[in-house]
Amino acid sequence: MNFFEQELRKLVSVCDGVSNPVFAGRACYGDLGGDNRVKLQFVTMGYADNYEALKATILNRTDGEVDVNTFRFADIWGKKKVSNPNYSDGFIPHIYSNGLKVDWPVYKPTDADFKQLADSVSAYVNVFADRSAVNEKASQNKVKKPLASRLETGKAKAAEHNAARKKPDTPQTKKDTTEH
Repeated sequence: MNFFEQELRKLVSVCDGVSNPVFAGRACYGDLGGDNRVKLQFVTMGYADNYEALKATILNRTDGEVDVNTFRFADIWGKKKVSNPNYSDGFIPHIYSNGLKVDWPVYKPTDADFKQLADSVSAYVNVFADRSAVNEKASQNKVKKPLASRLETGKAKAAEHNAARKKPDTPQTKKDTTEH
C-alpha cells in the first residue's frame, strides 16, 4: 500500500456517501449508487511534488465525467500553528514527495482534520448520490387512506366544485334611467 492509498483509506473510512471503495495506484473509486461513481485523488496546485488538495471527480458509467471539485487544504483547514520557528505564521498542510519518500511535512493532519475534509467531500458527493432508494423508502413510509375514504373525499370535492360553478339565477337589476 502506497502513502496516497493509506491517506485515502483514512479519509474514506469517515466519509459518508462513498461506498465500496476500490484503491488503484494513487486514486480511490467509490460507488454513489445508480451509475454514479466518485474518483478521489490528491493533486498538486502549481508546485511540483506538493499535493495541496483533494480532487473529487464524479463519473457516470454511461455518460463519463459529470463534475469535478477540488478541495484545497488551505480552504478546509487553513494555516495550522506549528512549533517550527520557520513557520511562526502557521503552515498550510500538504503532502510532499521527493521521489523516495512521501509524507506530510511539518504538520500531519489529525483525525479531526480528516473528519473535517471528509464532511466537505460527503456534502459534495451526496449531491450526486442515487436518490431512487431514498425516494422509494420515503414513498413506502407514507400512510395512505383506504380507497373508499379517498373516493368519498374526491366525490365531496367534486360536488363542492360543481356547486361553486353554478350561479343562482338572479333577477336582472333595473338600469338606472335617471338623468344626470
